[in-house]
Amino acid sequence: MSYDRNTKILSGIEVPPLYHPNITLGEFLLHYLYRDSTRVIQTNHDDGVQITAGEMAKLGCQIAGGLLNHIKIGDVLGIVCKNTSYVTPLVLGGFLAGTPVSTVDPTYRAKEIAHVFSLTKPKIVFCDKANLSEVKEGLRQCEVVCKVLTVDERAAEHSHLFDLFESSDANAEFRPTRLDVEASKNCAAILCSSGTTGLSKGCMLSHQQCMSSTKAGPYFSTLFSFSSLYWYTGFSGLMQSLANNINRVITKSSFSPELLVDIIEKHKVNSIVSPPAHIQLLLKSKVIEKADFSSLRIAVLTGGPMDASLRKQFQKFLKAGSIASFYATTEIGSVISSTAPFEPISNSCGKPTPNTKVKVVDDDGKLLDALQVGEICVLHPYTFLGYCNNREETETAADSTGWLKTGDLGYVTEGGEIFLVDRKKEVFDQMNYTVYPSEIESYIRSIKGVKEVCVVGIRELAGWRGAAVVVKDADSSVTEKDIVDEVHRNFLDFKRLHGGAYFVDSLPTTTTGKIKRLEARTIAEKMYEQKFRSSSKID
Repeated sequence: MSYDRNTKILSGIEVPPLYHPNITLGEFLLHYLYRDSTRVIQTNHDDGVQITAGEMAKLGCQIAGGLLNHIKIGDVLGIVCKNTSYVTPLVLGGFLAGTPVSTVDPTYRAKEIAHVFSLTKPKIVFCDKANLSEVKEGLRQCEVVCKVLTVDERAAEHSHLFDLFESSDANAEFRPTRLDVEASKNCAAILCSSGTTGLSKGCMLSHQQCMSSTKAGPYFSTLFSFSSLYWYTGFSGLMQSLANNINRVITKSSFSPELLVDIIEKHKVNSIVSPPAHIQLLLKSKVIEKADFSSLRIAVLTGGPMDASLRKQFQKFLKAGSIASFYATTEIGSVISSTAPFEPISNSCGKPTPNTKVKVVDDDGKLLDALQVGEICVLHPYTFLGYCNNREETETAADSTGWLKTGDLGYVTEGGEIFLVDRKKEVFDQMNYTVYPSEIESYIRSIKGVKEVCVVGIRELAGWRGAAVVVKDADSSVTEKDIVDEVHRNFLDFKRLHGGAYFVDSLPTTTTGKIKRLEARTIAEKMYEQKFRSSSKID
């Protein structure tokens, strides 16, 4: 790792590629699955079903053969499934068949499904029995005609995944075709962007990007994350499992502090990957006081900022483990930077990963020095393929020299660390000063009685006004005045909540725990307007 004062670029160490430039992701994964075929690499917490590496390889080959009876190499395979036992073999089958896999949030409604599939245009789609009607309606709305099969349960008058591969002639000797196009230029997966500030985009990841997200192993550990495969956290966990003989614990249930603790204790989980929002809820729950985290060796926090004070609070419960912070974007298809286990906790996102370069620029694209806040841009050996069927967004995703614009504001240090400040789209001006919502949120979250919070800017004729949308703890007596006054006492005037604070039962979030900022702003604007109208009538 090094920081060049002249070029103002922060670089990770250089490591040569380990794989043939034309190898496909399917061929790569099959090699590692056969390396230790008897090891369990998937455990379903819900029903206890376990699958070994050898069984996974055989299922993947059978599914690949079945897929190629219905679609051809290069056709897109759509998946709208929760984490159940046969979703991973299906994804592997798609990689082996050479069909790009388009993963969609299984909680999406028809309109959102239609948006994604209007971009990726799948030739065959797999879903759960519970969301079959939503998927069919979504396909109807985007006018995509294709075969739809269920994965978890059978549905009347519909084919099931088992029908696909039970009729397949493929067996464990199946070998994927090595493509003519280099692995760095051929699409293997299409993942959804976070969707916190608008509709999701389809991020196309190459075979080489997916392979580079794994590391040499095996680690012989047990991994758990609530994320489904539509998001990079869930997808990267799958890559780690298949390439490194890691036992990946899955569940189709949504996050709760009680369930997280139960899974860690029951399966002796060594590694968890979690958004900070889930850890914040865990720390506020009673279950953590009696939780047994003795098996945990590392807790990876990714997907958003988490104040150092909260990291330190969580670290106290990890008797034999450590917290690590990962900074990643779906477009890069890899971790940009990470902190090292057991190093002193700070708000740092760590140092760049191998072969990764980082620079910080202002709004005009001018390079900034260390410690100056601007947009973080990243250069990776494997170029981002773009957003599926979205030329306009693809053309603005990177600068003229190939550096990807992350949309994150932050700075680097000469010591090689990266610090995030906020999302570029989430900051706003108040009294002609820039306000970073995450800074104020971290403080409000520490106020007794506050469970969750989102700070947004409300647009007024005179400019922006800062406002907080707050979820209270059960039986909390905290008031709007308490929150506004606390912020008033501890922040300069331009950072204060001149738009007020508003209580809601819950914040709009993605299934990965990220707050949907645009929806939260709409809530604040409506409640601010109601308050203003009410006060006007009184006057």
